[in-house]
Amino acid sequence: MKSRTLMGIGAALLVGACSGISTSTDYDPQVDFTAFSTYDWVDSQGDVDNITSSRIRQSVDAALAAKGFSQSASEPDVAVSYQVSSAERRSFNTVNAGWGGGYGWGGWGMGMGTSTTTENVWQEGSLILGIFDTGTKNLVWTGTATTDIDPSRSPADRQKVIDDAVGKLMADFPPGG
Repeated sequence: MKSRTLMGIGAALLVGACSGISTSTDYDPQVDFTAFSTYDWVDSQGDVDNITSSRIRQSVDAALAAKGFSQSASEPDVAVSYQVSSAERRSFNTVNAGWGGGYGWGGWGMGMGTSTTTENVWQEGSLILGIFDTGTKNLVWTGTATTDIDPSRSPADRQKVIDDAVGKLMADFPPGG
């Protein structure tokens, strides 16, 4: 079941943006990122379909190229990896309505009230990028982008949301750059 869910994530990863894309990044402040200029991909974790994998890689490749990095299979400075995950999210909304009346100073009378609760369920997807120093094999930078999944998006919209997520993640990469 988990594998089936992850395959569904791949098909719909980061393709909805009802509430926008939230991002967070972290890095090792002791690392001199100016020493890095080349990268290569390492195998990623999890079940991601080849279409989504290609979209993610193309987007990250473009973002790194815009930052002056070049892909090199022989002795790259850093290795890039990604993971995707999803989680079911729920929210509850309760609306209360009441009315009543009383007579005189005693306050006796009748009243009525009702409440209605609705549950909203949706899938939220995350893209996690990791950049590792190939010399030390240590993680030097990581970023996570999260948004609602909308499986009804067109392929072009899916690519746009992935591009937006990667763009937001890589906006301040490399740190201090």
